[in-house]
Amino acid sequence: MPRPNKLPDKTKTYNLLMTVEQWDFLLKAATDKQRTELEQVSVADLIREAIDIYIQVIEAERAEEEKT
Repeated sequence: MPRPNKLPDKTKTYNLLMTVEQWDFLLKAATDKQRTELEQVSVADLIREAIDIYIQVIEAERAEEEKT
């Protein structure tokens, strides 16, 4: 049985190289978060969330620059 889609939008796959320390940290964070959530939380979920936050910051900076 395939896993259900977590993303309703069109997707793109990207192969990411990270350190073992980064992976281990994110794995622990995902495991901890999953204990408080009602659904599975993976390292990929955390990475996507971080990307969304980064995009929001860039958009806010650009909007601020356009005001000046």
